[in-house]
Amino acid sequence: MKMKISEIDLILIITYLLLVALVGFLAKLKETHSTKDDFILAGRRLSLPFFVASLVATWYGNILGIGEFVYRSGIVAWICFGVPYYISAILFAKFFAGRINSSKFSTIPEQISAKFGSTAGFFASIVVLIITLPAAYLLMMGVLFQLLTGINLPLSIIIVAVLSTIFLFYGGFKSDIWVNTLQFVMMYIGFLVLLYFSVTELGGFSDMISKLPSRHLSWTGDKSLQYVLAWFIISLQTFIDPSFHQRCAAARSSKTARNGIYASVALWLMFDTLTLITGLYARAYFDIAEPLQAYPMLAQSVVPQIWLGLFFIGILSVIMSTFDSYAFISAVTIGNDIMKKFIKNRDTIFLTRIGLVISVGLSIILGIAIPSAIDLIYKTSSIAIPGLFLPTVLSFVENWNIPKNKVLLLILLPATISLIWVMLQSTVNNLFIGDIEPMMPGILMSVILAIIFIRKNRTKLTSVHKMWETLE
Repeated sequence: MKMKISEIDLILIITYLLLVALVGFLAKLKETHSTKDDFILAGRRLSLPFFVASLVATWYGNILGIGEFVYRSGIVAWICFGVPYYISAILFAKFFAGRINSSKFSTIPEQISAKFGSTAGFFASIVVLIITLPAAYLLMMGVLFQLLTGINLPLSIIIVAVLSTIFLFYGGFKSDIWVNTLQFVMMYIGFLVLLYFSVTELGGFSDMISKLPSRHLSWTGDKSLQYVLAWFIISLQTFIDPSFHQRCAAARSSKTARNGIYASVALWLMFDTLTLITGLYARAYFDIAEPLQAYPMLAQSVVPQIWLGLFFIGILSVIMSTFDSYAFISAVTIGNDIMKKFIKNRDTIFLTRIGLVISVGLSIILGIAIPSAIDLIYKTSSIAIPGLFLPTVLSFVENWNIPKNKVLLLILLPATISLIWVMLQSTVNNLFIGDIEPMMPGILMSVILAIIFIRKNRTKLTSVHKMWETLE
């Protein structure tokens, strides 16, 4: 299936994809030599504007899923996808952003290795890889590119994968930051275009609201209270999200990291407002058979050519920014946190580049083989959060510790319980299992184990740094 767009719109979109690759390569031109910190943390010199633009763009990957949620359920989508994440991000900024920036660690597994030992860090890297392998985002980009061009899905996936990551192989994190900044600008332009033409072509807000089902204006919509509350637990993913940690570690100062997250929350609120209102316009005025396409269908109905091309560039920017960043983070996880433990005679940059090839290759295979890979976003988070949340948080707490021989259990047992719960929901028709989110039993087990294992420890963070030097 191919959407009806003009040739000039298609030219704009293809030009944008080429521009993304060009900007990524330009970011690296002036540097003649790269250290590990240069390649995976942009030399730890990330300024506030680049920090904010990159973090804001990276945090929105499932934009089509947001459109579907708004179309089906109304403002409860904002209650689930917005409010919990604002709260978690603010707490992360207040209590962890500065600590991450002042530490010398590059990744979450490095932090956990320093506090709890290399074995715990290794298994933490496996869990991190599970939530950062960007197959679902690549699938969304491939499907969208297929709709725009008519090219078959496997070839669409390969094309967008190559154009979205080739510059990362050359320029590393700095290239990712430059491209994210371009994508940040285009995602706002795209949805401002959609909102403007929705209002001018369809009518004002009051008319739109009058056409909505009453449940779409309820804060719980058609969802249960448990479902809404579950998203406040799911938002804890913020504390273990590698993109947050990477950018805080790369920021120029602790103040830049904290203020950057606060500014990002304000900008997320603005963008959520755009996506919420346009999603409600789609629901009020159109009967869309496949709600996942709510935004594209609305745009095709109200946005004229050239502007339509800009809107689709905005949509692509939202998805690509997450795919780019997660592809690079998974590359760092594979190269720096996993392969480096087994291959001692290669530097981190080389291993990270190999990791990028592996990450993109696996994402292409999964995107082609599993067209429903979008479900991985939810299911992998449900498995990873119980296993990583408390070990990550405790790695930054100076006065509390867990014996090294117990930490592995704290990582693996909660994650395994949630994995089993996910599998049971797919195979067993049981109301008790079906009504409880897979993350909940894992989180409960994690808390129980932490209460049993945790010990008072007066070792300060400086000692943790010395431990890391010994590991190195």
